[in-house]
Amino acid sequence: MLKDIIAPKSPVHTRDIRLSSYDHGEDRIIVHGELRDERRVPIVDILGRPKDPGTIHHMTATLLIASAPLRIIEAEGEILTAPMAECPQTLDRMAHITGLEIRPGFSKEIRSRVGGKDGCAHLCTLVKAMGTEILHGWLTWQRHQNQTPAQGVDPEKAGVFLIDSCRLWKKDGPKYNEMKRAFSKQNKRDQG
Repeated sequence: MLKDIIAPKSPVHTRDIRLSSYDHGEDRIIVHGELRDERRVPIVDILGRPKDPGTIHHMTATLLIASAPLRIIEAEGEILTAPMAECPQTLDRMAHITGLEIRPGFSKEIRSRVGGKDGCAHLCTLVKAMGTEILHGWLTWQRHQNQTPAQGVDPEKAGVFLIDSCRLWKKDGPKYNEMKRAFSKQNKRDQG
């Protein structure tokens, strides 16, 4: 197996992305993300300059999230370490995601608003990764606040983030049908 091949080796480069969600009350959460790229070996860069091992990129993004609809209502970024002095100028792109809804197509929207020739590929990667954390953080917070099964819920609406997100959650697949049955039973109990 490939993991057995790398077991005795040291990496030449690592990328760590850490994501966390925090309760902010009033149906809001704050999602914080951090990306860190580490060069683990000395190199010669594209311009022929020697570079020692060390941090290449270290940046954060912090998003205030509201619900109904689930969306970004405030966005901040910070570039702590970057290979070029001009890199922090790309933080202006964070303003372009305020108001963005978390729904199918989120990653494509982030690429167009934060990445590309006007943005930063690394900041874009971080914010795209935060999309699933926004969803998981918000759902965890909601389920912590209200620990009873949802009442009168339409499985299509409840599963909007899950449906067709993977093989198990494909529409009319096993998990989707299980969710439909559970909501159907709960809705019948609520009406009876």
